[in-house]
Amino acid sequence: MLRELDKADAEESLESFLRLAWRWIDPAAYIDSWHIAAIAEHLQAVTDGEIKRLIINQPPRTSKSSVVSVAWQAWVWAQRDISPLSGPQTQWLCVSYAQALSMRDSVKCRRLIESPWYQELWGGRFRLTSDQNTKSRFENDRGGYRIATSITGGLTGEGADVLVCDDLLNTIEVNSEATIESTNRWWDEAAGTRLNDPKTGAFVVVGQRLSESDITGHILDTNRGEWTHLMLPMRFEPMSRCVTTIGWEDPRTEQGELLCPERYGEEELVELERRLGPFATAGQMQQSPEQRGGSIIKREWWQKYARPVHPKYELVIAILDTNQSQKEENDFSALVLMGVFEQSGRKNVCLIMSWQSRLELNVPGLTE
Repeated sequence: MLRELDKADAEESLESFLRLAWRWIDPAAYIDSWHIAAIAEHLQAVTDGEIKRLIINQPPRTSKSSVVSVAWQAWVWAQRDISPLSGPQTQWLCVSYAQALSMRDSVKCRRLIESPWYQELWGGRFRLTSDQNTKSRFENDRGGYRIATSITGGLTGEGADVLVCDDLLNTIEVNSEATIESTNRWWDEAAGTRLNDPKTGAFVVVGQRLSESDITGHILDTNRGEWTHLMLPMRFEPMSRCVTTIGWEDPRTEQGELLCPERYGEEELVELERRLGPFATAGQMQQSPEQRGGSIIKREWWQKYARPVHPKYELVIAILDTNQSQKEENDFSALVLMGVFEQSGRKNVCLIMSWQSRLELNVPGLTE
């Protein structure tokens, strides 16, 4: 009876499946966190056909690959084939920046499928074929397969129902414009043609942000409206709260509230941020990369104004940048107030306040 309850819960929910399957994926204890549930919810929406283009940005070492590149494929193969991306006939192409990284997750996924727990519950639905069962590729007798490769491994002749891109850029190559450019060119020229059926297939891109022009930045700059973007910063920033196309929104409410304090508490995170520095922290932890040191206005130019009252401003400037929609894929409307004052014979600028929000344009009497 207990096994039947496990089976029903696991088939109903990817999150439940992950919780029950975790001991076959990772020897470390499973950490039950809302952000894992959020990832699972969006992957289920891909499986159900609600999302066809998904980007997930989250900090490193927060279980992204275990969910996206290990558990998800095994869970989908355990489903009944009631949709184009559901059931053991589903075909997967999983890509990373390095072949070894892709094969690591492939082995974990295969080991999970071959586990006594999985075989007892779903072993009757399909079996892995013996003639194609390697670290980089394994198939089942229902036509499904999982291929693990890298962006330099070549995709010619290969296709899939789902293309999963997990960490396309190595952190040590974040300053290499050539590597970033070649990765983005691979996406534009190779990845886009790999779906078996463009009408029903799906793209999932997951990883930490490393550069303004990394694969996430490249995709959002060129195809913003077509993608669902699940953005999970380590520290919550209310003005950048993530709201996605399926109605999900970041449940945190307090400035600086941590993503998963059971994994990274304040003490551990402060030490990590100190070692990373502001540039890497902005990208890897907060999913908001910027040019190192700033571009036109340098980071080091800004300092906290230590006096308890504002200086006497010679000029106050209000800068308003509006948008026309509350949709998650649209930019924010934003406002800043800047004050110009003189101190020690030099002109200075003070940021008085800043604000941003997604708002609908609502002007009485305005017509198109």
